[in-house]
Amino acid sequence: MNALVFDNDGNLFIRKESGLEYTFENVDAPALGFEYAMVVYDEDEFKIVKWDGDKPLEEQQQEPLTEDDKELCEQYIENSEPPEGVSLQLQHVNRLQDTVHDHITRMSDDYGFNDFIMAIYAGREGSNHPYRSNARRVLEFADAQNTVLAEVTTEIYATREDFLKPFEEYIKILPLPVSLPDHPA
Repeated sequence: MNALVFDNDGNLFIRKESGLEYTFENVDAPALGFEYAMVVYDEDEFKIVKWDGDKPLEEQQQEPLTEDDKELCEQYIENSEPPEGVSLQLQHVNRLQDTVHDHITRMSDDYGFNDFIMAIYAGREGSNHPYRSNARRVLEFADAQNTVLAEVTTEIYATREDFLKPFEEYIKILPLPVSLPDHPA
């Protein structure tokens, strides 16, 4: 779903139908064709016409967006161009990398290692660590995650932006961390 949020600090957030998201910081309010100090066109839809600096957001006078206001927001989103270097491919790859990192961290934690570096230490060749077999499971999992990530990344960068699948389709490809009954508890 499209989104446009301009906040009282001059930050403009845009999400296009494709899922591409980008933010412009410290900018003037976009000319949308209606008066506002702040506008939220996302799951919530409202505008604040006059910002009172003495009140928090929750206490500001909010007005619902009219159908014309929403149409003007949609037109702005459609015509908006992302900043230089921002692309849906890069956004997907960055989110996948973050997910892989989270999966590996979770697997390391589930197997009793306070970080992945400890699993590397315990699972190294010739290790006598008491949980070396669990550490090797973590290392195999990390290897599988990164192998899939490399393949998916190549696929994403080779695909035109308008032919990319939704992010959720790519994330389903990643193996999920598993806990086995013999991990240290």
